[in-house]
Amino acid sequence: MNKKQISSIALLLGLVFLVIGLASDNTNYTWVSIVFILISLVLGGRWMRPRKRK
Repeated sequence: MNKKQISSIALLLGLVFLVIGLASDNTNYTWVSIVFILISLVLGGRWMRPRKRK
């Protein structure tokens, strides 16, 4: 598995945990979702790549 696949899986898990946390009003699920979304951003986010100069 490459970083892009892991990033998309982490984002999907983060969104699932966020929905579960909001539906059940449980903050633990919400914190877990924040961690997964941050992992997704670090592994595959475009904002981490260096910008091309013209």
